[in-house]
Amino acid sequence: MNAAIRFATIAVAGMLAATVAATDASAQDLSGRYRCIALCEAGLQGQPAFVTQNGSQLNLLNEAGEPSRAWIDWPGHIWADRWQQGALYTNDGMAIHFDRGTIWERDLGEPPPPPPPVIVVPGKQRPVREKRVEIPPPVPVRPLPARPAPLSTAFDGDWSVLISTQAGPCDRNYRYGVRIANGDVYYEGGGPVDVQGHVLSNGVVRVSVDGMGQHADGQGRLLRGLGNGTWQGGGSLGSCAGVWQAERRG
Repeated sequence: MNAAIRFATIAVAGMLAATVAATDASAQDLSGRYRCIALCEAGLQGQPAFVTQNGSQLNLLNEAGEPSRAWIDWPGHIWADRWQQGALYTNDGMAIHFDRGTIWERDLGEPPPPPPPVIVVPGKQRPVREKRVEIPPPVPVRPLPARPAPLSTAFDGDWSVLISTQAGPCDRNYRYGVRIANGDVYYEGGGPVDVQGHVLSNGVVRVSVDGMGQHADGQGRLLRGLGNGTWQGGGSLGSCAGVWQAERRG
C-alpha cells in the first residue's frame, strides 16, 4: 500500500464526527477542589487537584501541581491541551475520568462528627453532656465506571462510508467500513491506527484519528440509515480535505 493510500485510510476513519456547541457543553459547573483516587502521580494518591471553569474554558491543576489549559469540546467530555489527553466527567460533576486512567473525585470534605449524647443525672436540673472524643469514619471512595452510560445506541451497527477528496494529494474516492457500538466509533481496517469518536443521541458525531504520522478529523451527522459530513487531515503528504457519505449496512 503506497503512502497516499495509507493517508487516505487514516483520514477516512475520522469521517464520523460529533460537533457540539460550547455553550451547551459548559452548562455543568466543574469548578472546585478534587482528589486524585486512581492512577495518580507516584506517591500522590489522595492529593488535591483543582478545576477553574469560565464558560467552556477551564484551567486544570493536577495532584503534582502541573497546570493545563482545557476546554469542553462536547457534553460530558473535556480536552486538556498540555497533557494531550481527553477526560469524561459525570453529569453531576462529581468525578472526572481521564483517558489514561487517572480519576479525580470532587472533594466534599469530611462530615462533622455527631454531637455527644446527653446524659440526665437524677437530681440535677441541667443535663450533663458526656465528654468523649468522637472520631468520624473515613469518607468511602465510590468506584467510578470506566465511562458514563452512552447517550444513545440508536445508531449502533455496521456502516459503509464513502470518502471523497476535494483538495489535496489523497485518493479521490475511498470506501471503508466502521462499526458503532454503544455510541462509540470503531475502525476495523487494521494497522497502527488510534481512533476516538462518539455518536450523540441526535446523530451528531465527531471522530479524531492518528497513526503513521498522519492525523484526520471529521464532523457530520447521522440519520437512522444515512449520514454525511466533511473531513480534513494532514501529514507527510500535505493537507487533504473533502466530504463523506455513510450508509447503514446492519
